[in-house]
Amino acid sequence: MENRSRYHRRLDLVICTFFTIWVVACPLASAASERLSGMIIGYGSGMLNNPFRILALDDPQLVFDTYPLPSDIPHEDKRKLDRVYYPRTRGELLDYDLMVFHGPRIQHFVPRQVQDLDHAFREGGMAAFCGLTGLGIGWEDPVLLEVIPIHERSVSPYYRSYRVRFRANRDPVFTPFLEYGAERVFGEVYTEMYPKQGSVVWGDVVPYDLPWLVSWKPGGGDPGMIWNVAHRFDSWWDESNNLYALDVATNMVFYSLEMELIGDIPARREARSMFRNVRVQMSLIVSMLNWAESFGANTAQLSARLADLEREAEKAADDYIAQDYEPAIAFLESLFEEVKRSTTEAVRLKDQALLWVYLVEWLAVSGTGAVCGFVLWTVMVRRRTYREVETTRLTDLR
Repeated sequence: MENRSRYHRRLDLVICTFFTIWVVACPLASAASERLSGMIIGYGSGMLNNPFRILALDDPQLVFDTYPLPSDIPHEDKRKLDRVYYPRTRGELLDYDLMVFHGPRIQHFVPRQVQDLDHAFREGGMAAFCGLTGLGIGWEDPVLLEVIPIHERSVSPYYRSYRVRFRANRDPVFTPFLEYGAERVFGEVYTEMYPKQGSVVWGDVVPYDLPWLVSWKPGGGDPGMIWNVAHRFDSWWDESNNLYALDVATNMVFYSLEMELIGDIPARREARSMFRNVRVQMSLIVSMLNWAESFGANTAQLSARLADLEREAEKAADDYIAQDYEPAIAFLESLFEEVKRSTTEAVRLKDQALLWVYLVEWLAVSGTGAVCGFVLWTVMVRRRTYREVETTRLTDLR
């Protein structure tokens, strides 16, 4: 009896241990493979360089809503745009994992919006990436000024070339990119920043020895990471100038949300490029199908095949999000071949639908030309409908 009770105690211990491991491991696994959502607020020059805008298009793990907020319109017009683009409640705002501020002027925010942002940054764990043009222009509210990691910055930017020197005694957010030439990339505009006590300076403007990127977590129960770059996102963040700019931005997002950093940078770039190619090809197919369908082509079969391809692409996206890049790349390669065959089929349907259009146009033009030629020959050349008349002359009226 005693042996049996010992057995049951051991069994209970094993079950409890297994259950504890399962409870702890499941959230970690889901956190490592979750999609992230964010909002980009801003407008104007440099928006094309914003790496988060590009990631919203190319990276299946990051989903962004864009709020094109012009800086030079009246506050009343900005509030109208708020009703269209900006979250209306605190709950909707907290659905986002991060916010990207691309030099916006948000003095028009009402106190409720300011308090919601402050709560999200201090209590909701929301991260923020700020590319501002000057505190006196963009963020005048004292509540929000307490959230960002700098005291002040010069309003007038310096338009001159610079490079970035990353500080070595920091967490490995940027140092993995040194071997890929991150410190040899040139930017074009920066401003002076004055970090607050307790903030972290990640890199400096070379050769002017000024802070380039600063971050911290403001006080609160569940604060998010707040980043400040030395101006808006300039050419340093442009993928055509800095091949790894998107991966740098991704690592910043992962670090801010306490997720695993990128393990294999070249593999992630290759997989993301393949996702981009598949997306472009499928967009082309959909455009051709819509065009062919407007001319009466039967696209139901190919549309169903495209739906299957989208479901298959989700499997590759799951591997990509879990940073299991080799299966994702192999799957995307096979998927891309299927997409190319679907593209060929879409072109065939389009040509088949347009064949009748071209045929009808040819018959209409040819028939019109034949009728016009026959009438011209009959009336003007053979002159069957004309009769010669005698010459008329004037006679004496007397």
